[in-house]
Amino acid sequence: MAAAPTPERILDAAERMFAERGGADGASMRDLAAAAGVRLSQLSYYFGSKEALYRAVFARRAEALASARGRALAQAMAEPAPDIRAVVEAFIGPSVRQRFAEGVQGAAFALMTAREAVDPRESARGVLAEHFDPTATAFFAAFARLYPQASRGAMVDAYLFMVGALVMTMAAGDRAARLDEERRALSADGHAELLLGRLTQFCAAGIRQMLAG
Repeated sequence: MAAAPTPERILDAAERMFAERGGADGASMRDLAAAAGVRLSQLSYYFGSKEALYRAVFARRAEALASARGRALAQAMAEPAPDIRAVVEAFIGPSVRQRFAEGVQGAAFALMTAREAVDPRESARGVLAEHFDPTATAFFAAFARLYPQASRGAMVDAYLFMVGALVMTMAAGDRAARLDEERRALSADGHAELLLGRLTQFCAAGIRQMLAG
């Protein structure tokens, strides 16, 4: 089997290392080069700086995630009577499927996202603002169409509660299987569909209660 092209190999290794070591400051450029099996000069050639590499790791999966969510949301809102469960699934589904379909790398990206979301320097870095805030705006518009009486503040909180539940669930690793013996027998696809159904139901019920009340 041919080795991955050098930039992809660097991105894969950096994704795993940033996740394992606690985020943007968890690894040096030398650490990252060693993990990718490349010279330090190659790391600099392709990405310039560690910050640029960190951003490139996010951009690779975040852009695909945003596109998938946009398509799913458009489909949900095109229904004659769109409902909140379909809107929530449009947000959660692409993330759950990416997490499980992409194996170790999907798990690493989920953990990176969780770490970035709780990092006190997140706002200054602007990674979430660049890659995730436009999606948030699209979902606020969907919420407003379904619940025109809801305040902007309620919609923001509803969205962030959904994001929090999703991010922490995706970053939880094997804890669910450790706590639930029956889940250990599930395939990756089975685990993804189980989580998607339950998390969608949970978030949709909470958002409905918040925005319709």
